[in-house]
Amino acid sequence: MKKLTGALAVLMMAAIALLPLPAHTATMNPQENLNLYAGNKLIVDSTQPSIKSVVVRGNLTAAMVSNNAYPAKNFTITTNSTQLYTLNFLLSYQSPYTTEITIKDPSSGSSTQYTSYFVSGGDLNLTVFASFQTAPSNGPNTPLGWASFYGWVSQFGGAFPFWIKILYAVLGAQFAFVGYRWIKFEDERRRIEGHLPPLDRGNKAYLWTEVVFRTLLAGFAISLAVMIGEVLVLLIAQYLFFVNLDLVSLIDFFSIFFVAALGTLVYLTREGLDRIFDLKPIMED
Repeated sequence: MKKLTGALAVLMMAAIALLPLPAHTATMNPQENLNLYAGNKLIVDSTQPSIKSVVVRGNLTAAMVSNNAYPAKNFTITTNSTQLYTLNFLLSYQSPYTTEITIKDPSSGSSTQYTSYFVSGGDLNLTVFASFQTAPSNGPNTPLGWASFYGWVSQFGGAFPFWIKILYAVLGAQFAFVGYRWIKFEDERRRIEGHLPPLDRGNKAYLWTEVVFRTLLAGFAISLAVMIGEVLVLLIAQYLFFVNLDLVSLIDFFSIFFVAALGTLVYLTREGLDRIFDLKPIMED
């Protein structure tokens, strides 16, 4: 009898050992990459107050984040500039819940569901990489103003080297001063002598195109001479004296071609004023 009781005890212990242990629900750790436009709203919404905590990494001074008391059902973030944010959500609830990621465009009032998750109960660790980008231009609907003009000028001016800007600033000021005195002298002389008609606006415009053309021509010649001179100095030092000079590069083909094209347009304008409208003033020797 004792042997039978011992055998039954051993069998019961073996049966208990073979019983499956209760399985714990594995925590989901999804990651999402979202591209939004500046001004869009990123919304994380849950059917239950399952959002326990949210960690936001990025430029928080440029963002507007919903100020919720957690646990909460939703979370919202938006920004009006180009930014990149990393959002870590910890969601947990005992009963089933559904979590949705939605992108809302306040300008059009449209909402787009990006994705959703169904959790039968338990934890959800969600990571969202939100990249807010500049919205595409709407063409004629884009507002234009002095700010846009100054922005375009600054971007265009950045294509020229600093020494080219200084060169044409000095030449422009000098030629403008000399040209103004030249045109003024020519007009006063005609008025005093009386045998030639004074300069009208058309003839003055013609003379100013002459001043602009000479400014561009002088700047083109000087900048081209400087660039060629630097190349010659480097070649002579390298091949005659076997020395490699480390000089600041003054070569800039964009400025050369741009000034050449602009000078050609000014020259054609001057010739057109002369031949079509006969605006060339009568000059005395």
